[in-house]
Amino acid sequence: MDENREKHQADGSGVSLEHTLAAVEGVGRELNAVTSTMGDRARTLARKSAQRVAAGESVRSLEGVPFAIKDVIDVAGFPTTMGSKVSSGPDPSTTSPVMNLLEGAGALPVAKTNCQEYSYGILGDESAFGRVVNPVDPRLCTGGSSSGSAALVAAGVVPLALGTDTAGSVRVPAACQGVIGFKPTFGTVPTEGVFPLSPSFDTVGLFARDLALIADAFTVISRDQSRTFDARGASTRAGTPTVDLSLLNPADESSAQALTWVERHLGKSALASATSANFERLTELIDRGIDFYDIVRRYEAYVLHKQFLDHQGEQYQPGVWAKILAGQDITEAAYQSNIASLEELRAAAASFFDDVDFIITPAIDGEVTAWDELGPGSAAKFMRYSLPFNVLGWPAVTLPIGAVFDRSSWKTHVDSPSATTPRAKPASVQIVGAPHSDEKLLEFAAGL
Repeated sequence: MDENREKHQADGSGVSLEHTLAAVEGVGRELNAVTSTMGDRARTLARKSAQRVAAGESVRSLEGVPFAIKDVIDVAGFPTTMGSKVSSGPDPSTTSPVMNLLEGAGALPVAKTNCQEYSYGILGDESAFGRVVNPVDPRLCTGGSSSGSAALVAAGVVPLALGTDTAGSVRVPAACQGVIGFKPTFGTVPTEGVFPLSPSFDTVGLFARDLALIADAFTVISRDQSRTFDARGASTRAGTPTVDLSLLNPADESSAQALTWVERHLGKSALASATSANFERLTELIDRGIDFYDIVRRYEAYVLHKQFLDHQGEQYQPGVWAKILAGQDITEAAYQSNIASLEELRAAAASFFDDVDFIITPAIDGEVTAWDELGPGSAAKFMRYSLPFNVLGWPAVTLPIGAVFDRSSWKTHVDSPSATTPRAKPASVQIVGAPHSDEKLLEFAAGL
């Protein structure tokens, strides 16, 4: 078990856990990242963990690791608010499989986290609880929809957090807040007990600062738990892996920064060969997929929410309600046609990896935007590089490559958000792998 995880584990006295719970109530609340705390549940599990260890039982892969849960994921005994005033039914009486799996591996749930209402929005600007504060700089957009989970990891409150990703809702807030965000292959992680946005694209994802921890957690929550992770890095085929750089345009600011990182990390260590020969095919796949995504997502979201149309429409955040209504005129025939085309695209697109192992892109288009600089095109820029891989269903991880959060100074900026001291903005790259190559993707990223 690596040192980065050991320091977060609760020992027999519960000291580390109590420190985490205090941080949840302190820092977590100040960041507006917490919707409910789970201290009693975590303490009960920690006692059972200590009893297992005392009895000589083997240490589980996530023993004593505190984690947070996006508040669209059911935990029995706790409300699932979806960041909304809308009532979508009684509080859950059962716990989602993904939560059960993490707890079964020894992880300790400490909080549910604030999020974009019903996960419908990439900016993180609309929640019934208000916006989450970006620990990097309160003036910067957090990204969404899993804003609070990213913030608790970024602020060092928890080492691990769950989010959901339909168009980038794990990877974008990770990039905006300077942590690692991982979206597994579509369908790899159970989504039962997770309130959907668009089931054709929804994926449960992970936040952390440590790739090995993400790999361990993914092994636990994925449907195939027989995998191993090599933190030294690995290739998907014999010899040196090939990395496609087609989506990195040197004339684009975010691409230029990513290219500098690629040259430093791939060139210096000779970890991979690079190609940009697949631009036309890759952009064709992306362009086709985005058209399908628009129809399918709007239809599915509207069907999920139309039951609340007559009686609770005024309870939604205005922008979220407008997005929901945008699906009301899509016919079932149009939806079914696009679903069929989407399945055909996913099947055909897998051959892209016949000659390529990984793709590297910027995480977002441009730099992280300040709240007061958001405009009509901001959401599209945030999703430009993340959304296509939800459509295709491929696994993707975002890694910080620029300035990262200094935990010792965030409180000053929260207390004085108008401070004029310039701060470097976080920057990240996205690495994409073939469908069901999740472990190899994480191993490759760990070797960089």
